[in-house]
Formats: sequence, C-alpha cells, structure tokens
Amino acid sequence: MEEHLKKRPQKKIFQKEEIDNIRDQAIDKIKSRFLPDKKIIKIILIGSSVKNSFGEYKPPGFRGSLFSDFDFIVFIDDDFEIPQWLDKEPDGKPFPDNSMNLAYRNKKFIEDKYDVEIFFIRKSNMQNSKIQQSGELAGIPMTPDTKHKHLIIYSKD
Repeated sequence: MEEHLKKRPQKKIFQKEEIDNIRDQAIDKIKSRFLPDKKIIKIILIGSSVKNSFGEYKPPGFRGSLFSDFDFIVFIDDDFEIPQWLDKEPDGKPFPDNSMNLAYRNKKFIEDKYDVEIFFIRKSNMQNSKIQQSGELAGIPMTPDTKHKHLIIYSKD
C-alpha cells in the first residue's frame, strides 16, 4: 500500500442504503460521461463504495476531501483521449513505468461533495502479465481470477 494511503484519518461509515444511493448516482454519472464510446473496453468500480466502507473522514479529511471518493478503473483502447474535465492525480502510481500511471480526479463530482478518481489502463497494457501482476498488487482487478472486490459497470463484450 502506498505510504500516503496509510495515513488516512478515521472515518464514520455511512449506512449501507446511503452508500448504495450515492454509489448509484456515481455510476449513472460516469456512464453518462463516458458512454457510448467504442474506445472504452470496460469500466469497473473498486474501493470503499464497493466494500461498504464509504463515509466521512474526521477533519482535516483525506486528499483534500472530508469524504471517501469513488474509484473507477476504465480500460481503454490505446488511442483513447482522456477527457478535459478530469485533472491529473499526482499520487496515483501503482505501476513502475510512470507513463502508465493514468490517474485522474474530479473534485465534488457527486452532490457537490464526493470526488471521483478514475484510473485509465490502456489495452496494450491490459494483456501484459507483468503489468497485470503490478495492478493486482496495487489492488486493481486485472485478471479473471482477481481477489479484489469490484463491480463491473460496463463491458464491451
């Protein structure tokens, strides 16, 4: 686990119904922003909203927010252009080759208070077993037998 992730403040976990409601809003908004697009292979959701540990951090918060964020992984064709409405996230670095660390964030994306982090993985990297292994170690479900809890939001197949 990356060092900055170990220093999160405590958080108050929301009720499951509230998590489900906010998560559904995030999923709908991501779909409306990205789909239809022939260059998107798959979209998955990972993290606290899937593990039912989404909530509110004690001040000062984490990564500039008092709330958990939504973590989407978007598998894309190599020539996909990352949308301008996203800002590059300097901390998202699960891969040794920095050109593959395509982490982006949009602040207050849902209900003007919940951030979304979107990590893009290009098709040419998806099938590389070493990259798959790095992704899995970083908590990114990249193989069919992954142990990481996730929701498939969209799949081209």
